[in-house]
Amino acid sequence: MKCVYEASDILEAHVIQGLLEQHRISSFIEGEHLLGGVGELAASPLVRVLVNDDDLIEGTSIMRDYEFNNQPLSEQVGVAKGGMPRRASWLLAAMAFMVIMEVMRYFASY
Repeated sequence: MKCVYEASDILEAHVIQGLLEQHRISSFIEGEHLLGGVGELAASPLVRVLVNDDDLIEGTSIMRDYEFNNQPLSEQVGVAKGGMPRRASWLLAAMAFMVIMEVMRYFASY
């Protein structure tokens, strides 16, 4: 198996694995269970996504497109730093729906 991507964390590795599966490329995440030993292990990329030798060229091409079109998950601005979650409009709509349901339940009890 050959490495096609060195992920910054487990979440990104699973996103990459899902992307490869969409293209019918099976993959394996190496180092997923080593993150508990951070501080005791040597400083190196711990989480890598591996593919079979036969899928290396196609997997590398997909990763090149991914890196060109997407910002790594570790560099994206999170909600805590003022960024908006993906599909924030759906989140706001769901929250509004929950508030309306609670208000209706409150008035229905009288």
